[in-house]
Amino acid sequence: MRSRRSVAAILLLLALGVGLHACATRTKPRPSQPPAVSRPDVVEQQPVLEGTVTRVVDGDTLEVQLSSGPIRVRLHSIDTPEWNQPWGAQAKAALASRVEAQRVTLDVVTQDQYDRLVAVVLLDDGNVNAWMVQQGHAWAYRQYLEDEQYCAWEGAARISRRGLWSQAPADWRAPWEWRAKEHGDLARFTDYSHETVANCIAAMRAAAPALHEHKPAPLLIPSSGAPADTCLIKGNISESGRIYHVPGSPWYDETVIDASRGERWFCTEADARAAGWRPAR
Repeated sequence: MRSRRSVAAILLLLALGVGLHACATRTKPRPSQPPAVSRPDVVEQQPVLEGTVTRVVDGDTLEVQLSSGPIRVRLHSIDTPEWNQPWGAQAKAALASRVEAQRVTLDVVTQDQYDRLVAVVLLDDGNVNAWMVQQGHAWAYRQYLEDEQYCAWEGAARISRRGLWSQAPADWRAPWEWRAKEHGDLARFTDYSHETVANCIAAMRAAAPALHEHKPAPLLIPSSGAPADTCLIKGNISESGRIYHVPGSPWYDETVIDASRGERWFCTEADARAAGWRPAR
């Protein structure tokens, strides 16, 4: 009889242990969502990353060191002259003077075909992308533009003959056309000597269908248990502990989130750290 009571007691303890473990790993119930989806209840918030600029590659590309590792960042909405194009060196120098070795915030938009994160770069709450256009070091990138304000900033810089617009109008070569010409895909350059804000906006709107059809591939998200597009940091649980991976970092694409194991998505690195996750080394 004593043996049976002992076995019963052990089974009861095991059941309690399993129940406590399940409670510890279970996410809070969300009546309006399937229980398999475990992520912060933030929908409108853009994914935000923080890091230090370690290198300025050119006028619209940076290398940034995050707590989770290095990434390459392409500035959204702008296009600067190429390195072998008039004003290419000046554009790179201008961006370096602004952000090199600085702590920046990245509002991530997407990931392009070269595996770069495309983002708005913020420094002390200032929009660096916008600053480059305002100072005349960058063009409003019509093909991928979503904000008409960039056309207005470009127009103001052009009228004031700031930056690249201080050159002779014959040297106003759009960077996207410069690249196409080098690749043999363009017969002659467009004459931008009479460019206006209205023309820029019209080009932006004309490119809108192509933007939706041919825009760079979105950040790779597993089809199972996928989050909203705004919460893209992966909170993984492994033998090494609770580790988060940011878009563009090593092992990000290979990591698949399993909500049933307590893994989850985060919108910001701060959220991940506050929940007990650490960055991947």
